[in-house]
Order: sequence, then structure tokens, then C-alpha cells
Amino acid sequence: MLSKVQGGVCMRHGAKRKLCSSEGCTNMVVQGGVCKRHGAKRKLCSSEGCTNIVVQGGVCKRHGAKVKLCSWEGCTTQVRQGGVCVRHGAQKKRCSSEGCTNVVVQDGVCRRHGAKVKLCSSTSSGPPGG
Repeated sequence: MLSKVQGGVCMRHGAKRKLCSSEGCTNMVVQGGVCKRHGAKRKLCSSEGCTNIVVQGGVCKRHGAKVKLCSWEGCTTQVRQGGVCVRHGAQKKRCSSEGCTNVVVQDGVCRRHGAKVKLCSSTSSGPPGG
């Protein structure tokens, strides 16, 4: 299966993948032209001694980044749908085809029952220039 990449097209249809600028490295660029192995840095929580990744406002969840919590009394789980967590009623929509329990992808149905998944916006079926 081809996956969607930058600009709405897949690698097969001409999307360019930026590679790490370090000599001989074939990893994808993360930040500043380099991969994680060669120095790309993720922003870390500004709270002293914390090594968690920033979520919002320069801090991680533990140090004050706001995340919505379940509205059920006493529950501290993060919200999924309708103001509640999965334990308290948030549910994924299921396929409308009789007897199917797959999760909806598009227009009320799963992929097996007709949901179309756009993978690449290219109209050709082969690689560019061929």
C-alpha cells in the first residue's frame, strides 16, 4: 500500500523525501536538515530536571500543559469524544453494513464495504516520466 506523503502525492508519483545532510546518512530530516541521530533536537519541558517532550506552552502534561479531562466525576482520563473518555462512553463509529464491526473510515462504512481512501493525488499509475 502506498502512503500519502508531502504535497498530496506518494513517493512513487514524485514526492521528494528530504534526507539527513550528514554524509552517508539515509534517515529522514527531522529538524535543521538533520535526523535525530545527527543532532535534531525535540523541545523538552522547561521545568527544571524534566526530560519530557513539550506539549503546550513550553511544558509537558505533568508540568501544566492543558489537556481536556473526562467530565465523569472523579475521572482523570483524557477526553476522546463528547467530553468523556472511552471508559465512560466515548465510542468509535462502526460500519453501517449489517453484521460488520469495523471502524468507519468514510461515509458510514469501513474500507471493506466501500470507503475509498485517498492515497495519492497523482492521476498516473506509474512513476513520473514513464
